[in-house]
Amino acid sequence: MINTRWTHHRIMIISMIATIAGELLIFIGNGTAGMVVHVINLQMILISMFIAGKKADQVVPDKQILQALLLVLELRVINMSMPFFFTIALYWYPMVYSPLFISIYLVLRHQDISLEEIGVTAKDLYFYSHLAVPVALGLAWVEYHIIHPDPLIPDLGITNFITLAIIMVMFVALVEELVFRSILQTRLQQSMGNWKGLLVASILFGVMHSGYGLVHEVAFMMVAGLIIGYAYQKTGSLPFVVMVHGMINILLFGLLPYTL
Repeated sequence: MINTRWTHHRIMIISMIATIAGELLIFIGNGTAGMVVHVINLQMILISMFIAGKKADQVVPDKQILQALLLVLELRVINMSMPFFFTIALYWYPMVYSPLFISIYLVLRHQDISLEEIGVTAKDLYFYSHLAVPVALGLAWVEYHIIHPDPLIPDLGITNFITLAIIMVMFVALVEELVFRSILQTRLQQSMGNWKGLLVASILFGVMHSGYGLVHEVAFMMVAGLIIGYAYQKTGSLPFVVMVHGMINILLFGLLPYTL
């Protein structure tokens, strides 16, 4: 009989290594090879969900982490394909992130995760919200000077700015924080302990920004992942980290390109 937990554990380790390998290929400019690795990785995880038969339906920590990695890979594969369909970069984001809501819902339902467990709470949010602006401003300022992005809106008109804010908060920040913090970090911490889980989740978060081809950006995003992840760990508030993440992106792709 197959040892389900041991099988999932080995596949989890292999999948993490493959995820990093795929991003390394993208980082050095071989996006096609990186995508092939990610797609094979996706298939390997999906197949692993069935190889142990019905007994594999029992949810174990390693299987929960594998399901979280599925979300990470799905996000990356869809993200890499969007430039072929839309020429206006801002409109990629709703198309990239919308399908993830369905996958996130299925994972949450399968793992029987409550809203409280994923940080859906308004407790102390008024207090935390005062910290969101300085944290977001500091992280956005550093990242801007690393990647110098072009603005995603043609000007700072009210309609453009509101559109940018809605997309960056309700699609980008919400999906990424659900995937990387509420699900992946939470499951890694339950399996490895708080600090190891936080570190691994932050490394994966940083690695998934390899598309810029900049070592400094990957390293910075690991640090940013640690900061945001630690904030989530201490507050248990998804709205707070979504607020921080959303503000970073609004500043980075909206305000800072026009003011610096």
